Amino acid sequence: MQQPTLENVVVRTVRDATHIFYAVARNLLPIITRRLDADERRAIKAGNVYVWEDRGANSESSGLGMERWTDGMSWGPSRVRDEFLYYTQKEHDPDNERRDPTTSGANSSYSHALGGSRSSRRPEHLMKQTYSVHVFLPQDRAQGTMRKWHLTAYFSQETVDSLTPVSALPGIGDVTVPEGWFRSARSSKTRRDMLDAQSRSAASSPSSGASSVSPSTPANNASDDSLPRSLRSGDSPLEDVDLVPLEYLQNKSCPPRDPADQEMMRRLGVLCLSLPGKAGELVGLEQPPL
Repeated sequence: MQQPTLENVVVRTVRDATHIFYAVARNLLPIITRRLDADERRAIKAGNVYVWEDRGANSESSGLGMERWTDGMSWGPSRVRDEFLYYTQKEHDPDNERRDPTTSGANSSYSHALGGSRSSRRPEHLMKQTYSVHVFLPQDRAQGTMRKWHLTAYFSQETVDSLTPVSALPGIGDVTVPEGWFRSARSSKTRRDMLDAQSRSAASSPSSGASSVSPSTPANNASDDSLPRSLRSGDSPLEDVDLVPLEYLQNKSCPPRDPADQEMMRRLGVLCLSLPGKAGELVGLEQPPL
């Protein structure tokens, strides 16, 4: 049976998540290598933290990695805060329980974790917290290999303040993480979304009164009121965003050019050499007056 990467722990900041990733990279903490089975899903409780690798070209050869995370529970829409995604567990649905026994078993574990039965006590409603990074391990950089790791943590309003912070874990939260090992997978996506929103706004707004698009909080950001006070905005320092290491970019191999493109470039090169005129000029086109 696979054990969680950590138990009875709360992840408060991106720095905490990075320290957990670094401990996994040093083999101090286990990484989840396959989807959770029914018993492992039923064992999910507040304070559990799981680190798993995204299935890709690197994980195909090693046999590690998963396409997506499955826990057998129903969740509301995602909300964003400080590069984390937060999900709130949906209310218990008896009809859904009869249709999906896997979900039924997962939901029943919450009441057992509280020491009571489902009939006598209201099940504990969890919140799920996720964070993803691109990983550049020293042994991977020579081959230009990049991994993608995910962190999935669970907590509840009732237990979040009693869980152990990552900074209190010796050998994990009190060490220095080398620069360039982990880069947020969401930061590049956020930049792309911001540029797309700005270009769409510029195209649809009149040139005389175009208004700038604010690159601040997305529409689905988590409201501070929906999170415990200890996890709300302003309680944690802003984290620096690591750029892709230059060594990785220099060693990354470029995909081969399509043969049809190569043939077209060759023909264009021969055509330019056979035409009169100076190199770099477009022959046959009238130059505009200065």
